[in-house]
Amino acid sequence: MADTRDAIDALQLLLQVAHLQSELYSRALVDPAFVPASDAAVIGTLSQQEVAHVSSLSALITERGGVPAARPTFDFTAKGAIPGFAFAVDQYATFTMLAQAAEDLGVRAYKGQLAELLTDLPALVTLLAIHSVEGRHAAEVRRLRGKKSWITGDSRDDLPPVLQPVYDGEANVVVGAIDAGAAASQVGGATTASEALDEPLDAVRVGAIVALFVA
Repeated sequence: MADTRDAIDALQLLLQVAHLQSELYSRALVDPAFVPASDAAVIGTLSQQEVAHVSSLSALITERGGVPAARPTFDFTAKGAIPGFAFAVDQYATFTMLAQAAEDLGVRAYKGQLAELLTDLPALVTLLAIHSVEGRHAAEVRRLRGKKSWITGDSRDDLPPVLQPVYDGEANVVVGAIDAGAAASQVGGATTASEALDEPLDAVRVGAIVALFVA
């Protein structure tokens, strides 16, 4: 059974994910010329909603006697693995790649921490509400990039190799005692099953991914 400390730890982890997402969008909006006019409304809305997620998670932590962790200083070059990225006007495509990874990370991170809130119904309800929005964010960013809205296997599409940890494990199609790949053998098998099921990411792996972007 999860105790208050477990709940706070889970919320702190998700707060760092929300900080990462919020900071990514806020930096994109600093220069009005960076985001194309066709995408400006979407990116502005994503930014506002991630700020709201930060506020909601911070409030949950405070209500449980914790102190919300400070926003880290982020390095969106991933310590040089995405060399030269600085939100320059000609780097919008790279930004959308980062946004795709950040939102896909959010979906899996929230899913992975739900079990820690099973005995804390108010926090669980809030996380479920945010989790569904993270899925909408991921689909919308993928749409902006001309990609399908779901993940196939553990493919990162055209994202840089440093972002592969966001997708590792997504090829799993066995849930509990159910082999979804076998169950879907007549409609695409493991490929279809992997697209139909999202896998959680545990705290250690989420923390390691966030750490890639902490200066």
